[in-house]
Amino acid sequence: MPGKNMEKSYDHLQTESDWYRRWEENGLFTPASEPTGIPFSIILPPPNVTGSLHIGHALTLSLPDIIVRRKKMQGFHVLWLPGVDHAGIATQMMVEKNLKKETGQAKEDLGREAFLRLVWEWKHSSEKQIVGQIKKLGLALDWSRMKFTLSDEMQRVVRRVFVALYGEGKIYQGTYMVNRCPSCKTVLSDLEVEHQEVQGRLTYIRYPLSRDAKRWVVVATTRPETMLGDVAVAVHPRDPRYKKLIGQEIRLPLAGRAIPIVGDEDVDREFGTGAVKVTPAHDPVDFKIALKHRLEKIVVIDEQARMTGPIPEKYAGLDRFACRQAVLDDLRSLGLIEKAEEYTHNVGHCQRCETVVEPHISKQWFLKTAELAPPAIAAVRGNEIAFIPDKWKKVYFNWMENIQDWCISRQLWWGHRIPAFYCQECQEVLVSEAEPERCPRCAGTRLVQDPDVLDTWFSSALWPFTTLGWQDDSPDFRTFYPTSIMATGFDIIFFWVARMIMMGLHFGKAVPFREVLINGLIRDEKGQKMSKTKNNAVDPLDIIRESGADALRFTLAIQAVPGMDIALSLSRIKGYKAFANKIWNASRFVVMNLQGDEPPVVDAARVSDADKWILHSLNLLVQKVNESFDGYRLYEAADLIYHFIWDEYCDWYLEFSKSDLESPATRSVLRLTLLRILQLLHPFMPFISEEIYQRIRGEKEFLIQTEFPAFTREFVFPEAHAAVETLKKVVAETRKTRTENRIEPNKKIPIFLKCDAPLERQHLEKHLKYFDFLSRSLKTEIVSDLAVLAKGFRGVSQNWEILLPFVDDQDRRQELQRLRGEHDKLARLIEQMEAKLAGGDFAAKAPAEVILNFKKNLQEYIEKNAKIGKTIDDLS
Repeated sequence: MPGKNMEKSYDHLQTESDWYRRWEENGLFTPASEPTGIPFSIILPPPNVTGSLHIGHALTLSLPDIIVRRKKMQGFHVLWLPGVDHAGIATQMMVEKNLKKETGQAKEDLGREAFLRLVWEWKHSSEKQIVGQIKKLGLALDWSRMKFTLSDEMQRVVRRVFVALYGEGKIYQGTYMVNRCPSCKTVLSDLEVEHQEVQGRLTYIRYPLSRDAKRWVVVATTRPETMLGDVAVAVHPRDPRYKKLIGQEIRLPLAGRAIPIVGDEDVDREFGTGAVKVTPAHDPVDFKIALKHRLEKIVVIDEQARMTGPIPEKYAGLDRFACRQAVLDDLRSLGLIEKAEEYTHNVGHCQRCETVVEPHISKQWFLKTAELAPPAIAAVRGNEIAFIPDKWKKVYFNWMENIQDWCISRQLWWGHRIPAFYCQECQEVLVSEAEPERCPRCAGTRLVQDPDVLDTWFSSALWPFTTLGWQDDSPDFRTFYPTSIMATGFDIIFFWVARMIMMGLHFGKAVPFREVLINGLIRDEKGQKMSKTKNNAVDPLDIIRESGADALRFTLAIQAVPGMDIALSLSRIKGYKAFANKIWNASRFVVMNLQGDEPPVVDAARVSDADKWILHSLNLLVQKVNESFDGYRLYEAADLIYHFIWDEYCDWYLEFSKSDLESPATRSVLRLTLLRILQLLHPFMPFISEEIYQRIRGEKEFLIQTEFPAFTREFVFPEAHAAVETLKKVVAETRKTRTENRIEPNKKIPIFLKCDAPLERQHLEKHLKYFDFLSRSLKTEIVSDLAVLAKGFRGVSQNWEILLPFVDDQDRRQELQRLRGEHDKLARLIEQMEAKLAGGDFAAKAPAEVILNFKKNLQEYIEKNAKIGKTIDDLS
């Protein structure tokens, strides 16, 4: 047989090096052209082409792959579609940084076209690396359908969608206050700004009245440099301190301009002095005040965060923070600073580079969400889309019900160019899928395309339906849309999930997916967020080289409680590498003992009770694993499989089988149970399960082509199962008694047993050959009274008492000491449990089922201690 030469130890590097290629070559990941199963589809959350994958990707990609592999084995018509994201800001930043490092040049030195050629080269290299990593993880993706968010096809679709939304009046241009990152040199949506608590200074500045320079209004600010762009001072109209000053003018320090004092209901009388400076070009609240009072908006900080505009020449061109210090120095020399104090406040930072964001007035493109959001809210409320775990619906609703218009333009070169064209002769704005040849208004031919690109999340919002061919009404779109599941992190519910739902409903005319599976974040074993600066980040490729992709996948799965963060430790991964070795060794035992004459079908009439026990136990495992899978409790399914293989199959059944290896029926059960275990394992550990399957394979060439196990009435054997559970219990207590009394593990000794339960006694009497083998018994007798026998070491397990005869009196004294210690320990436990049951919160609040089990355990302890007490009396 092919399995006779199974290597003694498992080599994950050798096993994992070749299988993926063979799976691909045999088209195992491509949906059948003439399907018979129910469609099931997942679109890969596209990794950014910014370099290589990190450990978070390994989690986000592995979990849906586990689901996909099981669905394939269940006969579903499965599509698991791959792709990568162009990641506008992140990729451009990476390439710019690399360009500066290698050549000392900026992108402007190259020009737009040459720079974009450089980015495309980066994209090709990064994509190749990412695809290689994904394959090493073992993802069952259909690479023939590979997509890229900035491909020619996607560019055509994005232009089509943009033009359609513009035609519906949902996309518009407007001049508003937006967030701008001076480092990334682009505007950001509100979601791309992270507010961090910082320790600043609140400076109280005297603003002299124009009529009387000896009188002033004091305003407090954390940004003194912006006072150069002040156009007013605002006070609350009912504030008695300032009511009479409304309408008067102030002479703006340093700038010398006269600005009015205005009354506005939005002024917080409790902040600072109750009088606030109004800088509408550099503060969103001030911008609203200026609109109400028709105040001008003076820009004094440019797009690079340098001082500009109608300001004193000495400040022009200074960085905003350098200007802050210069302004403070000058105000101090003029005696216009009343005081300054430490002040903790939240400041917006760029999510990507952590630069302090600058509020900025500019003309941008926006997407109206007022009409798009309500259907997306209704779809989740109506359970057309389920969030797993359900708690994330509240987060989704909270954002969607307070959603603002989305600023979709970015001042970048890498991305989807906005399909808007400006006539240089009549200033007409043309929005068109194709580049127009002439202006329809004035027939002019000097047309210039908008230099901006779309927010990366705009094209990502179209991902589920455009990747399936909505634009062509393709067979894939008709078959696989809506998709089945979207697996992603909670941190992009707003960025991506909500927007996919809005766009999917609007263009795809249906929800984009039926379920959203929310993953947690991966942290280090101390619970800290992983980062290169903390030196606690781990590279998934390093883990795969060291421990194998199977060990990594299993580690992530068994810890992945939906929505909960994962504390990842390398020692735990090594533990599951050891688990893979355990699987290999167990399989090797089975394969090496197969002789080729095993019946192809298990005959229940011919197998032993031990065989029936494992078939029954495995049947129950299959039932529980499928229930866990169906509830997306992959962590639970993995844990069940792990403990069954280690605790039941390896520790017990393989040992039982050693007494029955001459039976073809038992060897048939060995083969069948190993096959079922490999099938259960395959979604989690595809490589090792495939490698072992090839040693016992049937008519299907690959494991993924076999049927995922399902519960069957054929293998329900409650009587045999109960009998073997009794055997296990008595063997375990006998082994424990031997170990506690330091009896040599391989030394055969006589063993005497006493049982108070007639049925259990019958169970053991039937299976003494297993008991003798597993307990290293020279001779086993089940007696009615142990007191008449020679003294010996004692063990107690529910209805059973165990006697291992002493060799000499030293053994008796040693046993007596041990039993007294155990008796005292149990007595203390019983006392504590009785006290807990007698009163307090437990007795009053615990569920009835919990109290019932508690009482049952207490009674067992009382009975066990009574038997130990009797044994002490006998030995004394």
